[in-house]
Amino acid sequence: MGIKMKRGRLLTKNYEVSSTEDFHARALLAEQNGDWEEAARYYSRCFEQRHAEINLLNSVQDGLSSRMDMPDIYNLVGDKLRDTFNAQIVMISQYDPQTRRIFHHYAVEKGVHLHLTEWSPVDTSRARIVHTGKPYMINYAEILELIATEKMHVVPGTQMPMTWLGVPMLVGDEVKGIVSLQNLDRENAFTQSDINLLATLTSSMSLSLENARLMKESQRLLRLLEGEMEIARQTQQSILPDNLPSRKGYDFGSLIVPARTVSGDFYDFIPIGQDSLSIVIGDVTDKGLPAALFMALTFSLIRSETRHEEDPEQVLQNVNRALLTMNASGMFVTLIYCILNFRTGQMSYARAGHPLPVVMDASGKCLDIPMKAGQPLGIFPDVKVDKEEILLPHGGQVLLFSDGLAEAIDSNGQEFGLERVRAEFARFRKASALEICNRLWEAVESHSDEHLHQDDFTAVVIKRE
Repeated sequence: MGIKMKRGRLLTKNYEVSSTEDFHARALLAEQNGDWEEAARYYSRCFEQRHAEINLLNSVQDGLSSRMDMPDIYNLVGDKLRDTFNAQIVMISQYDPQTRRIFHHYAVEKGVHLHLTEWSPVDTSRARIVHTGKPYMINYAEILELIATEKMHVVPGTQMPMTWLGVPMLVGDEVKGIVSLQNLDRENAFTQSDINLLATLTSSMSLSLENARLMKESQRLLRLLEGEMEIARQTQQSILPDNLPSRKGYDFGSLIVPARTVSGDFYDFIPIGQDSLSIVIGDVTDKGLPAALFMALTFSLIRSETRHEEDPEQVLQNVNRALLTMNASGMFVTLIYCILNFRTGQMSYARAGHPLPVVMDASGKCLDIPMKAGQPLGIFPDVKVDKEEILLPHGGQVLLFSDGLAEAIDSNGQEFGLERVRAEFARFRKASALEICNRLWEAVESHSDEHLHQDDFTAVVIKRE
């Protein structure tokens, strides 16, 4: 654009767009006067104009429907407008009503692209179009007056136009942008037919351009979010145990399958001295990134408490108090914290609203485990925790899991269920601990079918020789 205009009101000599030439009206007038040759000439001009309009609209729509990048789409539209109206300067500008600023996606002067990369305050003429929602044209005298009143500045290296025409890009009743044409050689360079055609073209392409812009912006934000989520996934994966515990007489297996890119489930193995191991499984309410962040917080607190506290119940009480002081999200976590004595097979645990472990003896029989009330962490100041001790017998095994196993649903809304968890656990009991975890996940996949991944899935299996 050859000029910059400051915001303000035109003082005098505002040139309202008038009908300087209308081929159809002239054709009708010629008919009334009986000049059929003149009427035919004007009708021919109407037809040519309409034909050009349709061709331009088709080419613009073809470009918009293709997989072009947004700058290429603006270039296609701008070049077509420049050729159609033979304008030395063409601009397609986006308007932001919140900041009252514009961004020129397309700006060409005498065939040279002007690379304007910054948002700028809306100028006087465009502000008028935004306010009225109608086309507006000014000529050389008005431009000079605006320069004299310092409401317009000539951009260095560009020419001052003789004629400036702007048409609103309307989406509904809202002005989303402005298409402007400038002629450097003569005043009143654009006829009413030009204005009508530009308004028609702009009206047709405004919604398409806005949809294309929003789609491209959504795709950009989606790619950015996907990149950030992948970083979050890798970060979360890095805090989970790298290796399964190795202890003679025991076999460990684990599997976690997030419902989304990141998980609200977690598990951990924390060595305690020479003969004991802490095993933890947690399940944060909700899924996705907020749950993953809350999961990381809980994970860190448990590790910290394990360093100086041996009682499982006290570990959970301390974690709960910390969560209450730091939890502004309203989320909570169910959790089971176990300590396994390798020498005796004794397992003491504290359970905070989490599913009970499944313990099986050497014959494949699931043992009954006492159950008391247990509440999730992060909600209640005086949380109730279910504290028990169980024996993992020789030849037996224990399954710790999140509710993504038992509560997985099929197409009829039927849950996988605890009874089937026990049955599948018994069916696969002779496999390795890791293989049992994988088989349980396969069973959930088969059960859920198209309803798969309603929740995170986590399983830890410990077998004792």
